[in-house]
Amino acid sequence: MLRAIHQLMPNENLIYVADNKFTPYGERTAEFIEQRTHQIAEFLFKKNVKALVVACNTATAAGVHSLRDRYTIPIIGLEPALKPAVEFTANEKVGVLATQATLDSEKYQNLRARFLSHADIIEKASHFFVELVERSQSITEIEFKKIQKELSPFVDAKVDSLVLGCTHYPFLTDAIQSIMGSNVKLFESGMPVAREVKRRLEDQLAPTDGRSKMEFYSSAPRNSMQVFKQILGREIDLKLF
Repeated sequence: MLRAIHQLMPNENLIYVADNKFTPYGERTAEFIEQRTHQIAEFLFKKNVKALVVACNTATAAGVHSLRDRYTIPIIGLEPALKPAVEFTANEKVGVLATQATLDSEKYQNLRARFLSHADIIEKASHFFVELVERSQSITEIEFKKIQKELSPFVDAKVDSLVLGCTHYPFLTDAIQSIMGSNVKLFESGMPVAREVKRRLEDQLAPTDGRSKMEFYSSAPRNSMQVFKQILGREIDLKLF
């Protein structure tokens, strides 16, 4: 997500906050997730951000509506990329891989209802994938077999499009694509969300002066520094949120 936004808007200053102390959110209550979402939003709002991206499907489902009621800046949330997946499918079999909280949310259920008449939608909740991304620098043979097991409902159903409904999952794209096969198209939300952010800020984009910077914050910086280094591929100055 961060890379996609930076790619489309390289002159913007970006502030990224990770709630590592309390994530993964997938098995938290909606009330708790909404509370944390508002706390992070308040922190960012005090930094005079001009737009806010809720870069998590689960947090979007729990808190984006109340955030929009509270703030006037553009607030862009995520939802599983079900629409393009249904438009793509040739055999009318679409897989959705997401957290349980996302699948249970009213926001997702409403989205799902719009497309049930167009395709069979096969769903699987995976907490394991989130944990794997946050703890592993490389995938072992044992972990690869666990990924295969997680994906087996989609393989058995012969889906030809698979929605990666959590921002952690694209980091496992190579393994997922290898297991699902080259004929299955994967859909994630990073670039579509980045395009929407750019569209909403069209009249407020920063000038091309080469002075853009990124700031990184975490609710547990000491414990999550290695995760950031692993995902970003470099050392960063990670501050406490």
